[in-house]
Amino acid sequence: MGSNPTSSAMTRIIDLKKNQKTKIVPAEKRAPLIKSEEPKKGVGIETTKKIEWEAPSFYYNPQKKYLALVIIALICGAGAILFYRMDTLTAIFLILSSLVLILYANKKPTISKVVVSHAGITIDNTVYYYKDLKSFWLDYDPHGPRELSLEAKKWYMPYIKVSIENQNPAGIRSLMINFVIEREHEKSLIDLISKKIGL
Repeated sequence: MGSNPTSSAMTRIIDLKKNQKTKIVPAEKRAPLIKSEEPKKGVGIETTKKIEWEAPSFYYNPQKKYLALVIIALICGAGAILFYRMDTLTAIFLILSSLVLILYANKKPTISKVVVSHAGITIDNTVYYYKDLKSFWLDYDPHGPRELSLEAKKWYMPYIKVSIENQNPAGIRSLMINFVIEREHEKSLIDLISKKIGL
């Protein structure tokens, strides 16, 4: 009788299985699998890093030449209105405006503590959380005021401006960019005039 090819193939397969030794290790003795954990959201340098400095509460320009001219013009205008048109209400308004400017010009800025962290920006005891901010912008002029400008989500709130003094703007930006949008804030005409006349 000839050898059956099917039986020899079966024998070969059975022989291979017999030659392959597999050692079964009990589950309790097996080494634990190492799982790569994903980094937790918010944990890292952004949540631990904090930048703080001291800065004046508002921009102070000691040059009051233009401001003095504005005050003189307001008082002269009030006198002219009283003399020629006899419009007492407008004259009183101009005189009061000049008095407000005089008082504001003599006001010196206080020193505020500014802290930029993962939660928001703290100026003295006031905290501006990132969730309440729409955008930020760093205005870094080597020959002028260096400011951090914050835009609140509330439409009626003006821009919140903080002097960054001698701080590195790149460090402040790298921290804040993780939490709020960076967008250029255009300077208003009032800002330009107030800085020019020393307010």
